[in-house]
Amino acid sequence: MTDAAKAKMKCIDIDRLQPGDIILTASKSPTGKLVRTASSGDVSHAMICVQHGSIIDSTSEGVQARNLQRELFRNDEQVSAFRLRAGLPLLEMQKVVDFARSEVGTRYSKIEAARSVLKIAKPRGRRQFCSRLVARAYASVGIQLVADQDYCTPEELRKSDLLQELDDITVPVSAEEVTAMSKRSNPLQLMRKAQNAVLDFVRSLDPEVENFSDVDRVVREHPEWDAAIADAYRKSGYLDLWEHELAAHPYRYDLAVMEEIAEPQLVADMRAYCVHTIREYYSGGSRFAVNLAHYEASQQESPRETIGILIELYRILVRDHGRRVETARQWLARHFPEDLDHHLEWIVPHTPLWFMIVDRVEPRLGASARLSIAREQSEEVCSSCGDPANDYRIVNSAEAMPGVPSLRLCNDCVAIRRGFGEVLEARE
Repeated sequence: MTDAAKAKMKCIDIDRLQPGDIILTASKSPTGKLVRTASSGDVSHAMICVQHGSIIDSTSEGVQARNLQRELFRNDEQVSAFRLRAGLPLLEMQKVVDFARSEVGTRYSKIEAARSVLKIAKPRGRRQFCSRLVARAYASVGIQLVADQDYCTPEELRKSDLLQELDDITVPVSAEEVTAMSKRSNPLQLMRKAQNAVLDFVRSLDPEVENFSDVDRVVREHPEWDAAIADAYRKSGYLDLWEHELAAHPYRYDLAVMEEIAEPQLVADMRAYCVHTIREYYSGGSRFAVNLAHYEASQQESPRETIGILIELYRILVRDHGRRVETARQWLARHFPEDLDHHLEWIVPHTPLWFMIVDRVEPRLGASARLSIAREQSEEVCSSCGDPANDYRIVNSAEAMPGVPSLRLCNDCVAIRRGFGEVLEARE
């Protein structure tokens, strides 16, 4: 990229986006122009936001996650973002996000994308293209953004009556920032390479495989392939990707290292990072705990070597997420405690969102809480025994109860749990 081009770039202001927001772009590339011409539209690509700074889309490389901070656009490129006009409860929006995440790895269908603008027979395949992925994600919770979620264009999403456009979502990027960004390692590229290596191998065994849910199915149904698939995971580097994050950003996991940063501008950047982190204190890493619980249950039912190594991987990911968010929380508590009052994510026990999370990571706790609530005819009771209770944060949740965001406990149950090593902090 020339210096002149670097000086005329912009990126999306990630602080303006929420999970579920839809980003539409109009690339100047030949493909982008072709899509706009074929659909008689203003936009040519669609993406969906799944987390702060993280989006998922479907391109010729398949469905993949991207870091929005690394996605640069020319100043003359159209970039817009849309949000559901009527809003959506967190519970339902999480399902939309979960659908998009579950499609990672699914192959791209150029033929079916083309059929979206042609009046011909349209078989319903499992492969994805950008607007289909977004429309299907919302259709998974019963929201029809377009007439046909299987065959639609980015332009049809742009014109959807259910969406409203957000204003001023881009910010300029200096030439210096572009240069600095180009020199940083991109862990998502390593992730995509590893994911594709695993998927390509499993597809050589079963051509119907599209994503990692399919890989799990193959592992369960074909124990004769288990050892080979486990070996494919090891050789791909998939199991070691977490090491790159720790090496690139050691301060995120060590308060002592974080405290060494003293330059005013770096402190301001650190504050912003920590605030973003605690806003997703629980939700940001919930998928790791959900996957861990899923694989542990699968291993109890049908032991497999592949499942065993994935359990170990997700134990590490749960642990590291816990370290990262707690390091950010502790740093803010020391330097900007007011930020904790305004930004620390808190999921209230016994709410629908709490049950949705707990049912996936600790179903016995969810069942116990429902029994207590039904018996006492009140939600303001201990999750375990039904006595009068207070709300607590599990400081060491990653080790004690992975994925459980909070607890409502009586004094006796608090004492019992602390005796088992749980670190509980009362919620004021």
